[in-house]
Amino acid sequence: MGFFNWVLSIIYKSMFLTGDSGLRRAHVLSKLVFTISLILVHVVYSEKSIAILPVLIVLGIVHAGLEWIIAVLSLTGLVGVYLASSAYLLSLTGLYYMAPLQILTIALRATTVAMSIILLFNIISPIELYNLLHVFGARHFSTYTLLLWRLMPLGLKNFTDSLAVGYLKKETTVKRIPPATASIIESGWFIEEYNYWRLRVSSKTHIPVTRTIIHTIILLLSSLTILLIVKII
Repeated sequence: MGFFNWVLSIIYKSMFLTGDSGLRRAHVLSKLVFTISLILVHVVYSEKSIAILPVLIVLGIVHAGLEWIIAVLSLTGLVGVYLASSAYLLSLTGLYYMAPLQILTIALRATTVAMSIILLFNIISPIELYNLLHVFGARHFSTYTLLLWRLMPLGLKNFTDSLAVGYLKKETTVKRIPPATASIIESGWFIEEYNYWRLRVSSKTHIPVTRTIIHTIILLLSSLTILLIVKII
């Protein structure tokens, strides 16, 4: 159905294919440690960040399986190729010189950074955000996290389906964007109408979260491995 539809499909798979499973069941402190380790790698050891890419790939397979990691690699690889190509085309103007190895390094580094962001997004549980806002007294806004997490994949799916309808009717992608956008707005209205009172009163209950020791240990070991790799190299 075209390049644009393919990009939307891999974005959907990368961001919303998994539910409340995998590394989302790890303890919140292990997620915090993992986040800090990634920030240290990309900020302090940015020149060595490419070395952690295999660890992120293995961690992604453990988290959500092969289909998910293929979608993520496709999306992040696309980002890496775009940035590397842009840098190379700019070098043709004579502002600077780029060797082939530098072009490859830019692509891999961009892929690593993008994969880190997507992985962090996927291990965050909307229920944990809800409970966190509930604990800190922002109970009026805590419900929004759950509804927003539901609306984003639903809106993206409706957008993709609307483009698919246009493909069957042999309409151009540009012509289908307005009705596709309208379908997202309509989905938002339905959710707002159904949850009218929930959005206007403070949350009263704490939602229990199921955690697993195995995923917590995997995330902690991955954090340690990442730091050791950039330290040794």
